[in-house]
Amino acid sequence: MMVFSRRTWSSGSGEGTEGGASMPKKMVAFLVLLNQLICKFNTALHDILEELYPGIASRIFNILPRDAFLSGPGTNTEEIRELQELQRTLYTFLHVITTHDLSSVFLSPRSRGYLDPMMQLLLYAACNHKDLLVRKVPGFQTFVLETFAANCCLYSVLDKSFEFRDAHTLVLFGEIVMAQKVMYEKFGNDFLVHFVSKSFPAVCCPQDLVAQYCQKLQGNDIEALKFFYQSLIENLRLQQNGSLVFR
Repeated sequence: MMVFSRRTWSSGSGEGTEGGASMPKKMVAFLVLLNQLICKFNTALHDILEELYPGIASRIFNILPRDAFLSGPGTNTEEIRELQELQRTLYTFLHVITTHDLSSVFLSPRSRGYLDPMMQLLLYAACNHKDLLVRKVPGFQTFVLETFAANCCLYSVLDKSFEFRDAHTLVLFGEIVMAQKVMYEKFGNDFLVHFVSKSFPAVCCPQDLVAQYCQKLQGNDIEALKFFYQSLIENLRLQQNGSLVFR
């Protein structure tokens, strides 16, 4: 039986090399292994993934650029190619997590701080990534709009573990609301189709609240949207009466 801990993949300092392999290459190999294990064992890996994800996210978001990779003469280096491969592997890793009922890992106390950079990275890739294999890959934009948006912007905040009385949680909630606004501005009606027309009915959101949400989303007052969305979530929680289980 293989036992995983942070020491399973952590070796050396951030971006150095050991045994001829760079840190991005090692992380790619480790994420590929995790993807295979998740596909095989599904939610049985939840506790292990919850343990490992904060360390993985910390390393990746520290070394990957927040926007585009540099382009032009002298930029097509081995280092850049390794980072691009790591970025593509990260997208696959996040997709595998969300499609195997493990999205709650993103909302664990130690992982919540990485939710905003993850959202920003995915939004940038879906809208602006220069690599068409990433930006135009079949299903990637749908994944961002439907799976990612539904899990992180709706199902996660419906879960009772998302405590509105906690100050840090309220900051995170503000980022989640802002992400919805950004997705609407980037994708327009596509966001409404995927998030509003599919995700809200799945949690039995009343049509009048759906209409009010759309009105607030299309307006310019982000604080009004945030206030309304919190009220909507609290109403849905009462309606669910504890029956929703976020996985």
